[in-house]
Amino acid sequence: MNRLDNLTFAFVAFAAILQSCGVAQSPYLGTCGRTPNLELVSLAMAPDPLPEARKIDTWRAIIRSDSADVCQTTLDVVEAETQKPVTPELQSEVSLGMNEVVLDSLANYRLSGTEICFSVGAYINGTKIELHSPRRFCARTIDRGWWSMR
Repeated sequence: MNRLDNLTFAFVAFAAILQSCGVAQSPYLGTCGRTPNLELVSLAMAPDPLPEARKIDTWRAIIRSDSADVCQTTLDVVEAETQKPVTPELQSEVSLGMNEVVLDSLANYRLSGTEICFSVGAYINGTKIELHSPRRFCARTIDRGWWSMR
């Protein structure tokens, strides 16, 4: 019985060592067979409305996928015109149907001007793609220094 325990221990140790030798996967590589069609259904900031000098806490994106595969996807929110990031990149699994993703805002990002539109980018299978959207998602000044996306 002692020899069987030693053999089992050696097998488990070998498996652990073999697993640790694997190559780290890039966060931009997905697990999809093909790149799915993604649609940005909704994008909202919180809080909304937001006082002019205040930091945005979070972004909430609703993304529709047409793929039956579960896809490892790296997402970020950017200003549509300048491509300036407003969130750090976030890895998320996107699957068939509607997917809700909550992203934190960058600590130093503030809204300025009178209108800013945003888009969501995604890395899937090593390629950066922009999500299709039926409309634009913009924040506008609404009243004496307040911003809203509603």
